[in-house]
Amino acid sequence: MAHKKHKAKYVSFLIVPDNQKKPRNFRIRIALLRIILIGVAVIVGLMILSAVSYWKMAEIVLDKNRLEEENFKMRKSLQQMDNLKEDLTHIKQFEKQIRGSLKGYVTVERISKQDTVKLEKLDFNKMNIDQQRTIFNSIPSLMPVEGFMTRGFKTSSLFTEPHLGLDIAAPTGTSIRATADGVVMFSGWTDDGGFVLIIEHGYGFFSIYKHNERNLVNELERVSKGQVIASLGNTGEISSGAHLHYAIWRDGFPVDPISYINK
Repeated sequence: MAHKKHKAKYVSFLIVPDNQKKPRNFRIRIALLRIILIGVAVIVGLMILSAVSYWKMAEIVLDKNRLEEENFKMRKSLQQMDNLKEDLTHIKQFEKQIRGSLKGYVTVERISKQDTVKLEKLDFNKMNIDQQRTIFNSIPSLMPVEGFMTRGFKTSSLFTEPHLGLDIAAPTGTSIRATADGVVMFSGWTDDGGFVLIIEHGYGFFSIYKHNERNLVNELERVSKGQVIASLGNTGEISSGAHLHYAIWRDGFPVDPISYINK
């Protein structure tokens, strides 16, 4: 019994031109057309897959860069806090040395942490004028310089660097005044802060004045509230313009100076 010859199947395409030329007809095997369509589908699929993979990879890279930036800021903030702790330790050591040398000719008031808590609960109406004046003059409540504040007090976070004081801009040479009675614990130069003053006021208060053009008081010198102690400048590596960086520390911790100004 004879087998029937398998006929190849074709698909015909008729092209009719716009001009007067004769129509053209061509045909292609269905099997070849299927292969072509499958190839086109595979290419389109690969292109889509590549685009999706590219965007996913781009998102991964962006997330990686963002996490690296956050980790860098966190490490930097932690390093700055460590540096602040070291500075505080040095200030305390220096304070002990100064306190020992002050015995006999000057008295620096100091009270315990328990008494510091009682400071807010004192009844000024039951005190005499001298007691009221002593406590008032020991609290850093004055603006140290006439100018405008360009940056406020801000503790550290993942996205911002800590700024533990106030930046007050004013013309170079503007007078800087002591914000409370006290004794100068440090008057000198630091690489970052330029000419720096640190004053202890008693009741756990320290005030710090950085980037001065020059200091007008010396270490161990007693100063009065409102006394001119320095002139405003632009000294130190981290200063970017004429301003005063003013900070208050109380009981070993930085506090917002605004909480005490004019109070």
